[in-house]
Amino acid sequence: MNYNILYKQILLIVSFLFFWTYAFAQENAIEEVFVTAEKRSESVQDISQAVTAISSDEIESKNITSFVDLSAIVPGVTVAKNEGYKTVISIRGVGNETNQNAIAAPSVAFHMDGIFIASPFSLQTDFIDVDRIEVLRGPQGTLFGQNSTGGVINVVSKKPSMEGYFGKSDITFGNYGLTKFRSSNNFVLSDSTAARFSISTTDRDGFSDNLVTGQDLDDDSNISLRADFLIDLGDNSSLRFFGQYFDVDRNGSAMKGIDDPTPNPRDLRQDSVSNHELTSSVFAAIYESDLGYANLKIMASIQEDDISVTRDNDRHNFGDPVLAIPGLPAGSTYQRAEFRPETSLVDTTTFEINLVSNEPAMDGKLDWTIGAFYMDHEIENHIRGYLDVNRDGELQYICSYPYADPNNCWASWADGGEFDFVSDAYPTRESYSVYGQTTYSFSDQSRLVSGLRYSKDEVESCVKNFFAPVCDDLSGSSDKTTGKVALEFDLDDDTLLYLGLTAGFKPGGTNLTYGYDNDNAPPLVFPNFEAETVESMELGLKTDLYDGRARANIAFFSYEYENLQFQATDPDPYRGGVANIPESEMSGLELELTSLISDELTLDMNLAFLDSEVTSDYMALDNVDAYQYFFGEEDLRYGLRKNISGNELAKTPEFTADITLTYETMMSSGTQFTGIMQFIKRGEFQQRVNNNPIVDAIDEYDILNFTASFDFVGDKWGLDLMILNASDEDGVNSSMTDVFGVAASGIELIPPRQIMARLSMNY
Repeated sequence: MNYNILYKQILLIVSFLFFWTYAFAQENAIEEVFVTAEKRSESVQDISQAVTAISSDEIESKNITSFVDLSAIVPGVTVAKNEGYKTVISIRGVGNETNQNAIAAPSVAFHMDGIFIASPFSLQTDFIDVDRIEVLRGPQGTLFGQNSTGGVINVVSKKPSMEGYFGKSDITFGNYGLTKFRSSNNFVLSDSTAARFSISTTDRDGFSDNLVTGQDLDDDSNISLRADFLIDLGDNSSLRFFGQYFDVDRNGSAMKGIDDPTPNPRDLRQDSVSNHELTSSVFAAIYESDLGYANLKIMASIQEDDISVTRDNDRHNFGDPVLAIPGLPAGSTYQRAEFRPETSLVDTTTFEINLVSNEPAMDGKLDWTIGAFYMDHEIENHIRGYLDVNRDGELQYICSYPYADPNNCWASWADGGEFDFVSDAYPTRESYSVYGQTTYSFSDQSRLVSGLRYSKDEVESCVKNFFAPVCDDLSGSSDKTTGKVALEFDLDDDTLLYLGLTAGFKPGGTNLTYGYDNDNAPPLVFPNFEAETVESMELGLKTDLYDGRARANIAFFSYEYENLQFQATDPDPYRGGVANIPESEMSGLELELTSLISDELTLDMNLAFLDSEVTSDYMALDNVDAYQYFFGEEDLRYGLRKNISGNELAKTPEFTADITLTYETMMSSGTQFTGIMQFIKRGEFQQRVNNNPIVDAIDEYDILNFTASFDFVGDKWGLDLMILNASDEDGVNSSMTDVFGVAASGIELIPPRQIMARLSMNY
């Protein structure tokens, strides 16, 4: 990255923006946004780290309905789909590159109303009755510890209110047969109890067609339910209960093989029928009490996710000619390979308690926060992969979980049955941590923020691969003390300059499969993988200008990474798993700029520049290369290793941008009109650290979205007209190459052009 050119471009953009604001803006000021990014309610402009808050109005206007919609909208955030049913969030290039391992933790922590949500399958749920979304960018070594080396996303729901009955409902119609209904209603149940009940349902035809099976893929059929109760206990105490449930039953995602012969990007030829089912639920309780000197919060939750996926694993139709697979004779045709099915059942219990000071100690100079966290995380994972060994186009599904007799499955496998990859795993994780953070004011203009967190994780796993009659009993533990130090300087009443140093930690774990030492090749994937750590430096400036008519938040960061967890291939076939890259680094620059150009016109710009690199020598084996050799040829597979030093890290686009122009005016009829034009750019990136130019290079794409909103007289009825991806860009969201079994790669596209109309009613 040429930083000299970069800085000149940024300076030009900022100078133009601020000149225009100074010359033409009137008396309005940008609204102050409050978040709970550091366990207490604070203005975004007063926090010494990069935080983006997306309000409920912005969620509506930009049609942000799920995590995938956050990609490139928030600086440094990339959201990629994976395997057709997983969501991988990366912040500043730090994400979940081990998603094929059920026990490996993601790197961006998801919280719902402050409750840590452990299962990555929960990232597929729809947003429902959301007040705001807080995105904390960068490692969180103190207040948020578990799985937050990349950052934290906290989805904050609307609280029940004692102000009486009110509600809002809307219905959306669109192309591809879209029908979406949402309703949220607030009730006062007694003098001390209020409740909110919300529902959201979505039905939509698929964006893609499987020309062989006749299925439409990338379809949607889901329902979300939420019940939220708030009880005023008196004496400045409250108790909140909420339950949220999400259910999806659809055909599944389109994962088009990179050499699929169909010319239309939205068509594919696969010989397997796909299915994706998921239920996800969380039940939580939050007790809060104002003790005078501090606010006490106790949070507990029970979470469950149950998922089943059936899909084509080779991404092709039996009998189609193979275009180019090394090691296969000329004129070969594709065989069948399927996952039928892969299932996971995830049960999680969390408990957290913290105290946040209300009255600063030491003569008003010291604010403090202390707390403790516990999690119990249990997973049951089953995979049944079938392979057409005889190349006759037929598969016998005699061992599909949970209906198969393990003894018969074992005998069938021993007799050369048509299995590709088979696994039964029962991993568990227990996590404990304690933390504390203080802010000491040297003066009215300068402060020191410091904190420590101690975390300990213990994992155990019973693994049975290929119908093994007994478990491979694996266990491991990791513990780490991480922390944060930040200096804050108020250059004036509207400008904060800060310098922060943070250490982040993600625990290690056990693999579902791992290599064995033999005479031909030593293993590259081991039973246990190490914890990963990151040390971060962030220099930031947050400022309001021209009497609050312009706002600029700028952050420069640099990361040093150790033992980065990634999905690796072993010389022993079917023995892929999680391994650790010793050293890597990232650096970048992020800008959030807002300008009230006039009373009617607002410009928002979110820009991110990122550079990443593997900095240590590390020999990795790419499954795409290794697939040409199989059992008995481990030495040949081992010889295909490549040094990935100097490679780009996965999902680290050099440039992303979200530029939004909003025009608001009151029409002569009294109707409020809002017009929004949004430009989103996501730069090119590498899907894996292997940087294989054929399967890993993901091209950039640009999106234009338009929204016209009418809030009619009386503020009871509203109408939104939306065109998303107006140019009908066939952009690639992500690519996926399996480390187990076949080496086929599949790409997943962003949604095509969508035209929607949403009618809403307040009551």
